[in-house]
Amino acid sequence: MRIELELSNRVVDLIDEGFDLAIRIGDLGDADLIARPLTMYRMVICASPDYLARHGRPETPQDLSAHHCLFHTVWNSRNGWKLRGWDGVQLPMDPVFTCNDGNGLRIAAIAGAGLLLQPEVLVAHDLASGTLVPVLQAYLPEPHPIHIVHRHDRRPLPKLTHFIAHLLAHVAEQESS
Repeated sequence: MRIELELSNRVVDLIDEGFDLAIRIGDLGDADLIARPLTMYRMVICASPDYLARHGRPETPQDLSAHHCLFHTVWNSRNGWKLRGWDGVQLPMDPVFTCNDGNGLRIAAIAGAGLLLQPEVLVAHDLASGTLVPVLQAYLPEPHPIHIVHRHDRRPLPKLTHFIAHLLAHVAEQESS
């Protein structure tokens, strides 16, 4: 088996672009594909213990205006920090640090630069070790489903079938531990 991984936020056309499968977050919208539920995409707001000791712990989204927030470059007023049950929050539109890479944002948060909204999977180890501490948990964005999608094939390739089974088993194992 040979794997070629392309990381992109765009929705690829599996047939026209020659992809065997894709992992998609959110609504699928394409009925011509087979979709297998994989897990849920959850976000977390977190900061380093040092940052929280220096600036205090936010209790409501309204408190964000008094904090240093770290932003991804793709976020704007339409797709930024959408917090549960808090439609009227004025998001900090002048972030102290903006980066186009989730790991860069993670490193800045660990260094005490500010509050971070990040996919839970990217900071799970840091949360477990206490390097980062979750905050505002009651206001986290709604989770979105993650699916493996692939084309309908009359004779599915064994390597694709085995790879999908491997992904499903690995995620199930990670979620049970």
